[in-house]
Amino acid sequence: MKTNKAVDFMKRFILTMLFPLVVYIVMYILAKSKGVTYYGLTVDMWRTVLVNTSSTAVAALAIWLQVKNGRFDFSGGATMVLAAIVAGNITYNAELGPFVFMILCIVMGTALSGFTAIIYIYGRLPIMICTIGVALLYESVTYLIFDAKGLSILSNAKITLFGRMPYILIVLAIAVAVFVVYSYCTVAGKRSKALANNQQSAVNIGINEKRNVIQTFLICGILLGCAACIYGSNNQVKPQSGLSTAGTLFQNIIPAYMGMFVGAASVDAIGVVVAAFAMEILNFGLSCIGYGSGGWQQIIVGTFMLAFYTITAQWPRIQAARAKKARMAEG
Repeated sequence: MKTNKAVDFMKRFILTMLFPLVVYIVMYILAKSKGVTYYGLTVDMWRTVLVNTSSTAVAALAIWLQVKNGRFDFSGGATMVLAAIVAGNITYNAELGPFVFMILCIVMGTALSGFTAIIYIYGRLPIMICTIGVALLYESVTYLIFDAKGLSILSNAKITLFGRMPYILIVLAIAVAVFVVYSYCTVAGKRSKALANNQQSAVNIGINEKRNVIQTFLICGILLGCAACIYGSNNQVKPQSGLSTAGTLFQNIIPAYMGMFVGAASVDAIGVVVAAFAMEILNFGLSCIGYGSGGWQQIIVGTFMLAFYTITAQWPRIQAARAKKARMAEG
């Protein structure tokens, strides 16, 4: 029995890691053809890839938690930015340490996300209108606090710890653990899935939708707080306006959707992290061969994403066609 479980685990692990491995091999061959000899062979490269992976994956987990429960939260970026500004300035002004900064980010993210949930439930607004309005509200607050200076990491070295290796992996581990425990080990997480699949049936069997929405938003707030900790540790955070915060968060949306397919052999949280890892390998490789910025990068990444989504969307049909062909060959 233990042997079978070990074999099954190895199969799942190999299938999950196959995606970044293929991306790495392709980019390695391209880099070699361009005369780039250091791609994949330096510690600095993998350190950069892991830092970027952690940053992308935590934000993608926050996006995916809402999407998998049938909602698209446009206020997530504003929550992340405002949490980073408030927590960073409190940490700096009170001369506190980086662990306090992380805790404050999580507390602020949870509080702001909970406030969004209350507006959504009791305002009875469509989710898009509600979260866009809240995003504009939170963005306006960034101009009203701390003399509209935002957060500068240049003058606040204490908050940069969780933006570097290996400490950034601690934040990633917290985010993954929170996501997995809530989604697969709690009644609330399982009820969220039931509501997303069939809202009316879930309500009819006694699930309290309002309570579940608040619970999901609070968990998402923890994830956004983790994302704020990393974001505030790596970036100078300026006051925002015009829904610019939505772009700040949703630039990490690609691994959120890819993770659903990549993690089919394990769990979606691992799939999101692995998809983020693969995308950062791709981005680093594009930088090495001279396509790391500008229109070419957008075209290549966009084409890659479109091809991936097309294949995954047609995958059931491909499998059905292969099975039919196999049956015909046997017959």
